[in-house]
Amino acid sequence: MSTEIAQPERKSKRSAIHRFIERNRMNVGLTVSFTLQMLVMFFWYTPEINFGSNLDHLVEEVAFVDNVQIQDTGDTAPEDGDIELTDKKKVQEEQDPRIAGAQDAAITGATAPVDLSPDNKPEYTDEAKAGGVTGSVTLEVIISESGDVLQVRSVGKKLGFGLDESAIKTFKRKKYSPSILEGKPITVKVLIPVRFTLN
Repeated sequence: MSTEIAQPERKSKRSAIHRFIERNRMNVGLTVSFTLQMLVMFFWYTPEINFGSNLDHLVEEVAFVDNVQIQDTGDTAPEDGDIELTDKKKVQEEQDPRIAGAQDAAITGATAPVDLSPDNKPEYTDEAKAGGVTGSVTLEVIISESGDVLQVRSVGKKLGFGLDESAIKTFKRKKYSPSILEGKPITVKVLIPVRFTLN
C-alpha cells in the first residue's frame, strides 16, 4: 500500500514540474541561459591562481628589500649612477638667511634704497639689437641692511635675447644706500623696471 501511495506522489510532483515549465517556458529558458553564461564567464575570465609560486616570489622580493642599505655620501663627488643635487637646490642650501626675511619697502613704510651706481647700466645684447627688441624687464632686487645686493631675479614677462640675463648681471654689481625703518637699516626687496630702448 505504501508503495502505491508513493508512486502517485512522485508522478504528481513530476507532472507539476512539467506543467510549471510548460507554463513558464520563456522564463525558465532565460534563467537557464543566464546561469550557463555566468558560469562560462566565471571560468573563462578567472585567472589561474597558483599560491605556491606567488608566495615564493613575494618572499624573495621582501628579502631583497631587507638587504637594501642607505649610505650617507657626505660632500663627496657623485659617482656613476648617483644623483647630483641640481644647481638650483645647491643655491637654495647656500642662500643667505636675510633673503627669506626681506621686507617689501613700500609696504613696511621704510625709505626706498637709493642707487649709488646709476651709471652702471645693462648692456644691449647684439641679438636684441639685430632683432630690434625693445621693452621692459621687471627685476626683484633684495638689498641688505648694508646696501649690498643679495639676490636679483626677473619677475613677470621676459624679453629674451639675453636682455633679462644682462639686467640681472648688472644689478648684482650695483651698490645701494640701505633702506631705513624706524631709524634702523633693514633688508628689503624692491621691484625695479628696466627699460630697453633702441636709439
